[in-house]
Amino acid sequence: MVEGLSLAGILETPVVIHLGQRPGPATGLPTRTEQADLSFVLYSGHGEFPRIILTPGTIQDAFHLTQKAFNLADKYQVPVIILTDQYMLDSYYNIPSLDLSDVEFERYIVQTDREYKRYKLTEDVISPRGIPGFGDGLVCVDSDEHDEEGYITEDFDLRVKMVGKRLKKLDLIREEIIPPELIGAQNYKTLLIGWGSTYGAIKEAMENLERDDVAFLHFKQAYPLHPSVPQALKKAERLVIIENNATCQFGDLVKLHTGCEIDEKILKYNGLPFSVEEVEESLRSILG
Repeated sequence: MVEGLSLAGILETPVVIHLGQRPGPATGLPTRTEQADLSFVLYSGHGEFPRIILTPGTIQDAFHLTQKAFNLADKYQVPVIILTDQYMLDSYYNIPSLDLSDVEFERYIVQTDREYKRYKLTEDVISPRGIPGFGDGLVCVDSDEHDEEGYITEDFDLRVKMVGKRLKKLDLIREEIIPPELIGAQNYKTLLIGWGSTYGAIKEAMENLERDDVAFLHFKQAYPLHPSVPQALKKAERLVIIENNATCQFGDLVKLHTGCEIDEKILKYNGLPFSVEEVEESLRSILG
């Protein structure tokens, strides 16, 4: 099914995909939870094209990030993946009424004219997206490499330009990356790292430690990483990551893009989510 993701990549078609993770491979533990599909969504699809990965940690995050995902997909004409897991999807609790004051439905479809080119090479690398029947232009798309009008081409120089156009969207996307949330001590010595549904357990465990030298950095967006991340990591004397997988997938992503080696890893992959107690116990063992 990842061919559909590649198709969206080359057609520059906005698409929002929700993946609720559970243990694999294959059927694995189909009614249990895990955070083991991050690498899958990060590298799925053949070829090279940009994408955005959002990882909500709360029900409120799930609402606001999903709405934002559609705006981002439409604006940059890229796939946006919302990565949750079985634990979050099975969770329920009371929340205050959602604040809708800053919810905006952004529209980026253009009315075409007779000179319309779907894949026009523009200065800001975002080609105007028209739809059939809205305007006088012909909307032509092709899953092969294409020219500005959308027709198949094997022009090698044009191929390089089209690949560059698609990849340069990442420079624009980085301007809208959701920064990670820092909870706890501002002058921390130990920094806890987590993403997605581990938010609640890590936050409560850290608060139970009652230490003024520990903070928690929670990521609501796993990719691309916010430019502030390297500085936040290098400020710490010790890094501890908590993930529901066996191979520390987010830790590998962080190291790849920041060069920071994470000192301690708390990993769980038996199909159950982290409890506050086990996170707290593991942290007390590490911190001494």
